[in-house]
Amino acid sequence: MSSRPADIAIIGLACVFPGARNAQRFWENIIHKVDAVSDPPPDWEAEFFYDPENQTNDHTYCKRGGYLGRLAEFCPIDYGVMPNAVDGTEPDHFMALRAASEALADAGYSDSAKLKDLRHRTAVIIGRGTYVNRGNTTAIQHSVVLDSVLRVLKQLHPEHTDKELDEIRQALKSTLPPFHADTAPGLVPNIISGRIANRLDLMGPNYIVDAACASSLVAVDLAIHDLKADAVIWL
Repeated sequence: MSSRPADIAIIGLACVFPGARNAQRFWENIIHKVDAVSDPPPDWEAEFFYDPENQTNDHTYCKRGGYLGRLAEFCPIDYGVMPNAVDGTEPDHFMALRAASEALADAGYSDSAKLKDLRHRTAVIIGRGTYVNRGNTTAIQHSVVLDSVLRVLKQLHPEHTDKELDEIRQALKSTLPPFHADTAPGLVPNIISGRIANRLDLMGPNYIVDAACASSLVAVDLAIHDLKADAVIWL
């Protein structure tokens, strides 16, 4: 027997893309054939990443890309996030939280009272690759990378005392994003969906799906299956 046919409605939409702060601007850019690929923003530290003559695997020979720039701004207070938990955390945690909140508002549920009866049936599913991110890199830099640098430095300059090496360690750590208990959740990819559910007070299931480049499509497919089963409302 064939499955029961059902129409699926998308009632709220939010996004951020290079050159587009919302879905309307994104569509307008498509209509007007806007090229959103650009040179990096002024604060991009090119010397760490870019080398046009690069013949090794430690720099990129191209610097043009799809940069969000100031479109990636996030006000933690608006979402009940402690400010000291932002710097050092993977940025897509907060971009996803902002998009989820804006999608609810676009659907007409910015007023929490309207969502009251739906909270237990509203779930969060995120299509996302679980690759090394900024948060993971920060943790590695604070430990393994610093240890390796100091070990090499001590071999090259054995005249340095332990105190001097510790001073060098602290100086190097001061150049890195912070790494502490408040930023630790930002190292875990599946915290993204949990953070959204927590901050928006949604009580259905939440998880991420990693199917490489097909992650978003698989996430949508799972959502459709559950909607047809009348189990939950998916965000």
